Amino acid sequence: MNTESSVVGLKPNRRFDQHFLVDVDAQKKMIRYACLKNHDVVVEVGSGNGDLTSLIAETAGKVIAVERDPRLVKLLRERFSSRGRVQIIEGDIFKANLPSFNKIISNLPYYISSKFMFFLIKKTFELGVFTLQKEFVQRLVAKNGTSDYGRITVAIQHKMIVKVLDSIPRQAFYPVPRVDSVTVSLSPKPEPHRLADEAVFEEMVRELFTQRRKKVEKVLSHYLESKIGILGLDLVSTLDPPDSRVYEMTVEEFEELSNNVRLVLKERVQL
Repeated sequence: MNTESSVVGLKPNRRFDQHFLVDVDAQKKMIRYACLKNHDVVVEVGSGNGDLTSLIAETAGKVIAVERDPRLVKLLRERFSSRGRVQIIEGDIFKANLPSFNKIISNLPYYISSKFMFFLIKKTFELGVFTLQKEFVQRLVAKNGTSDYGRITVAIQHKMIVKVLDSIPRQAFYPVPRVDSVTVSLSPKPEPHRLADEAVFEEMVRELFTQRRKKVEKVLSHYLESKIGILGLDLVSTLDPPDSRVYEMTVEEFEELSNNVRLVLKERVQL
């Protein structure tokens, strides 16, 4: 394992859940997985001391390095002051004014993983390569009917192709985390399911998973009641919901059901 990195010895900021990827071999694998070309514009979330940033800049046309820690922003600006391919943005990725990009590479801070995935699926890009907590990735790739299957699973698999690429030993990070990590790629589905209304899909999935182990018919009736103002049970039979519990529904069943719900809501309320 090659762990030559200037970040060793830097006191991590617990507020930002910092675990720096210091294994150079693991960094280089991420670059290879991203299949970088000289026309690519790459966003890197949580650039740390810039080791991975530097590797990205060797191949990509431009790197947009987003870092929240002021100490590291100063370090990055000093390190890349003469590198025109690297743009440093200080701040929160969720509030940053990002220019157009087509790829994302990140040793993502684990505490923002869920929020970032919901943020990501609303962006236009070609490919993302990330190091993520193994248990979190299990939720992204989970099968319906399993304990890991949930709202984020459906949201991601509705739009993305997720591939688990590699396992990363804990010793590849500084400080050493208490969890296992993996490298994954996310890419938009080439032919995503067409929905009548993405907002209805998102809301319906969110509401149904608040009672994930109850029968779909019962949870759906309560959801329709909250939207329409009358007892939704009378309408449920017309929507042909699966005869299963919420967490047993496939992504495709959620998609089809949301289209049926959209038709009902269109008739009853102003959307």
